[in-house]
Amino acid sequence: MDNAILQELYDYYKEDHSLSQSELIIAMLTRIQETVGYVSKDVQEEVARLTGVNRGYVAAIIKNLPHLHAQAFRHEIRVCISDRCKARGGSDLLKKLQKLLKIKPGQVTKDGVFLLNTEYCMHNCMHGPNIKIDGRIYENVQISQLPQLLEKLRH
Repeated sequence: MDNAILQELYDYYKEDHSLSQSELIIAMLTRIQETVGYVSKDVQEEVARLTGVNRGYVAAIIKNLPHLHAQAFRHEIRVCISDRCKARGGSDLLKKLQKLLKIKPGQVTKDGVFLLNTEYCMHNCMHGPNIKIDGRIYENVQISQLPQLLEKLRH
């Protein structure tokens, strides 16, 4: 994202004197996320410079707000970790996905295809364990289905 555009965003949000510094940063990051799809390290650096904070502060905001992402990805996989889904094998699904994708929750695969996350409850407990891929819930997912499902999504 062009630095001039970032400056324009900063100027726009700075005019709203009701925003705290954190709110201003969150508003900027959200707008960047909506426009580009993620907030790169270069953009984080520039947002930090414009707002007078260190990049670690900006990175912490991104890490703690689930709608913000520091890397590009094509598909988001969310695993339900509610007690009911765990009891039906949700924990095992998460472990297998971590092994297959070689990432932990909150991380993006090296090829930029998958972002792995957890979600406390998808409100579909009777059909668990559940995973959500790009917003669509998959019910009663079995570990044996994961390799084929991932392969299908890669292409």
